[in-house]
Parts: sequence; C-alpha cells; structure tokens
Amino acid sequence: MPARPPRAGAAALAAAAVLCLCLATCRRGRPLGEGFPPSLPPDPSRVLVTGYCNCQRCCGWRRSWFGLGRPVYAYGPLEGKPKEVGVTARGTRARRGTVAADTRVFPFGTRLPIPGYGTGVVEDVGGAIKGRHIDIWFPTHAEARAWGRRWLDLKPLAPPPR
Repeated sequence: MPARPPRAGAAALAAAAVLCLCLATCRRGRPLGEGFPPSLPPDPSRVLVTGYCNCQRCCGWRRSWFGLGRPVYAYGPLEGKPKEVGVTARGTRARRGTVAADTRVFPFGTRLPIPGYGTGVVEDVGGAIKGRHIDIWFPTHAEARAWGRRWLDLKPLAPPPR
C-alpha cells in the first residue's frame, strides 16, 4: 500500500485559521483602545442632529389606566410594559450632553463635539435613530423643537471606552 502524505491535524488547521483571521483584522501594531472602530471614521462626517426631551411625544410613552397610571411604552415590542422615564439605554439619567445614536455608527461612550450645543456622549438609542442621525437631549420640549433639524459636520473626540 502506498504511503499517504502527512495530513495536518484539526488543531493545526484551527490554529492556522485563527492566525489568518487575526492578521486580517489586527490593528497593525497599535495598542488596544487606540483608533476608531471601522464604522466610525476619524474624519468629520455629515450628521443629522435633532433634539429630544423626556416628554411622551419625544420618547414614545403614555400613562396607563386612563392617563392616570404609571408610564408605559406606547408602541413597539414593549407596548404596555412599564417605562422608566428619563433613563437612557445605558441606565444613566438623561441630562444635558446625552446623545441618542445608532450604536452601529456611533458606539456607546463616543464623545461628540456638537457646534451650538457642547460636547455630547452617546448613552441612548432611539427607534427612529438610524445611520448618521443623532438626537441630543434638552430639558424641555420647547428647547428641543427650537433646535429643529440640523446637518452638521461632526468629528468624534475619542473612541468609546473598552
């Protein structure tokens, strides 16, 4: 019977696959935490900036029990479930500087200088916030409406913390 050529074991193949994957996605010698994720370019990009507050119209909640009970989600998959008004998706209280964003574009913790507003930190998400659109928090509905819709060039200050 002829001799078979040596075959690589499953462990060797797995190690080679991991090495190839590592080389393809490495940060090219930079320490972890430096640089921006691929979806977050370091150059300024055009972003739609709108305002929101904690009110029912901005945040999609209503009062249960004929408008007298505790706040609940008004629509969506959590409709009728209790809603904690003023609490962000990260569990912090919404305050000046709170930004709602699509976390695939601007991950939680991303700091954004917003002309005419100040520095904001992504701590929230929104059902209508998709792609290059962010929502900045205001204490009143009138202030949020006065801000309106603005297209601004934003450049993230730092990558999100790990």
